[in-house]
Amino acid sequence: MARTLSVVLAWLTEWWDDVELWLAQLWYPFQITVVLAVLLPACWAVAWLIDRVVDRASARLTPVRDVEPPLGGRYDEPPATTPRGGAVAPEARP
Repeated sequence: MARTLSVVLAWLTEWWDDVELWLAQLWYPFQITVVLAVLLPACWAVAWLIDRVVDRASARLTPVRDVEPPLGGRYDEPPATTPRGGAVAPEARP
């Protein structure tokens, strides 16, 4: 197991050095473009994940029972319609 881990880490280190060298040799505007194309979506995804985790944790840990559910809860659902096509009155929010 330790041998496999050291082989994987050696490969990862070598790969990272190759990518870093390739990026450093690019023309500066291309460097910025590549970094932004990778970092912007990655940072957005991490921020979204942190937001969801904090939302869920704070909703579970709050001492108040009648709080609004976190994003993605029942208040985010589209309004229901009646058989005739009219909208159902929204529930009273606390």
